[in-house]
This record gives sequence, C-alpha cells and structure tokens, in this order.
Amino acid sequence: MSSVMLVPGALGAFVTALLIFGFLPGLVLALIVRLFPKDDPRRRELQAELYAVPRWERPFWVCQQFEVALRLGLAPEIAWYWGRFVWHRAKVESGREMHKKYPDWFWVPDAEKAMLRPGDLVKLMWEVKRSPGERMWVKILHRDGDVLIGRLRNWPVYVHLDPGAIVRFCVDDIIDYELADEDDGPETVAA
Repeated sequence: MSSVMLVPGALGAFVTALLIFGFLPGLVLALIVRLFPKDDPRRRELQAELYAVPRWERPFWVCQQFEVALRLGLAPEIAWYWGRFVWHRAKVESGREMHKKYPDWFWVPDAEKAMLRPGDLVKLMWEVKRSPGERMWVKILHRDGDVLIGRLRNWPVYVHLDPGAIVRFCVDDIIDYELADEDDGPETVAA
C-alpha cells in the first residue's frame, strides 16, 4: 500500500475516491431531499435508502434522485412562482383610475369608502398580463387609514391566487362594496 501511495497523483486520486464514493453522496442527498415539500415522506425514505445502495453505485443513484427531486419536488414550485410572478403578473387595478379614464361607463363608490370597516366585503379588479382581468370579492380584515388588508372570497380563474389568500389594497382600488350585518363578527388577521 505504501508503494502505491508513492506514485505521483495517487494520494489525490485516493482522496477524490473517498469524497466521491464515501462522503459526498450523503451530503448531496441531504441537500437534494430539501427540494421536496417538508411533509413529503420521500425526505426520510431517500436518506435511509442511500446506505442500502452499493457504495460504487451511490454517486449515480444520488444523481437519479436529484432528477426525481427536480421533476417532482421543485418543478411544481417553480411552475407556481412562474405562473404568479412572471407569466400572469396579476396586480390590483385602481378603481379611481378606471373611473378617470371612463367616467361615463365606470362608476366607483367614493363617499361610502370612508365608512368601510373590518367584516365588510369589497370588490377589487385584477389586471392580468396575457389574460382577461378578474373582479373578485375580498372580506376586509384590517384597516389602517386608506390601506386595507383582506381575505379573498372567490375562486380565481386567471389570477394566480388561492381562495382565502391575504390581499393588501388601497381604498382607491375598491369598485363596489357590501356592508356586513351587525351580527357578523369581523375576522382578524393571523399574526
């Protein structure tokens, strides 16, 4: 063994082999499993399976698991972010600006906006790139002057939001409203 180590480059090859077949597969796999959602059982299973794979096959097996993690774990997340922030790019439109552009066809409730409070429903418009916009109802959760926070009450078709999503908007964005009944208690924002 000592005569083999005296060959030029042998020590480097030995350390490289230790890294590739010993140390790195476990370390890389620990990073790979983080691509799966936290509640996915594959996170534990893959770490346990690593040591059942023969040592010489581990680097290739870890590469295969990386491909699976990209396809099944990370791809849906990327698609969601791509859809919301790049492809659709939905944003709340200003009702006041639409009224200024089209005063004869687009009415907005101006005087009534001052009395809106948590528990009331308001209608907002979303502008969506490459798609028609959407108008949806939002229940007001919190009001701080002209800035409001609410919870989406509809199932969006074009806007990349989930029902119940928290929406931040301005009083000028409101295009319609419904006052809450007195017996309906206001919802609160989860801290």
